Amino acid sequence: MISQLIQTAISCAKIAIRSKYFLPLYQPKIPTIVILGTGPSAKSALEYLKTNTINTPLLAVNKFSCQPDFFQLKPSYYLMLDMYFFDFTENVYINPAQHPIVAFKPDFEQTQTMINETWEALKTVDWPITFFVPQLYNNTFIVNHLRKTNKNITFITYNYTVINGFNRFKNWIYNQRLGSPQCENVINSCIMTCIQNGFSTIYFAGADHNFHININVADDNTIIRTESHFYEDKNLKHPLLKQNPDGTTGKITLKELFHSLVKVHAGYEETRRYGDYKGISIYNLTPGGYVDAFERRPIESLEKG
Repeated sequence: MISQLIQTAISCAKIAIRSKYFLPLYQPKIPTIVILGTGPSAKSALEYLKTNTINTPLLAVNKFSCQPDFFQLKPSYYLMLDMYFFDFTENVYINPAQHPIVAFKPDFEQTQTMINETWEALKTVDWPITFFVPQLYNNTFIVNHLRKTNKNITFITYNYTVINGFNRFKNWIYNQRLGSPQCENVINSCIMTCIQNGFSTIYFAGADHNFHININVADDNTIIRTESHFYEDKNLKHPLLKQNPDGTTGKITLKELFHSLVKVHAGYEETRRYGDYKGISIYNLTPGGYVDAFERRPIESLEKG
């Protein structure tokens, strides 16, 4: 009880500081949506979607725009969550090596290059897309740049302010679109954003979440993660590093890594709890995979056109 009171109080303070009130309410024309993750299993899901016409709009995430499938399937929606997709200057957009993170993590130059390519691809979209953007990044250089260069993309702002506390408090805050569960993965943020923006049936595919089987620990105790996507990643293997408060480079520990993975699945369970409260149907179309918070269905269960 005391812990929840403290969490509720802290959440109220975070909302007052970070959230934007009275965001325009989005009303989808079709209340069903398919979220396309980028895990290895997405390859089979995409093949199915390319050979079968379905009546459900698609939502793409992160670096999906760099893939030929993006321009073939023409998703109606897009969403990014990670700050690295937004928090950079025009100079970094011109020259990825200028990103401050490169100073202590040289392989981030390649990551930034791929981020820039993602935005470059979005600039060429020639069909209507609704792009969900966290309000913290709504006025960043790259979002404003895309607003000017491609009028086919409409930006819808959402609050990603992580809250905790009593369930009744969280439900009310979620209903007002002022807060969100902890979303360590973009798919969970997609599901929550879709609930808050009027979708009543939500499917997601390509959410393998096999991070824990794609890590190795080097002889110097550096954790090496192998990226696992349906597409070829130019920065396939990289060390998990962090910048210490004193500016030195530190290693992310297994304890820190697995604590993050716990937050991934705790976030999914909280989103499912809220979805159940709202009467929203959420289905996992990923064969196998490690997300166990939602009912599983085969992709063939999607309604064909």
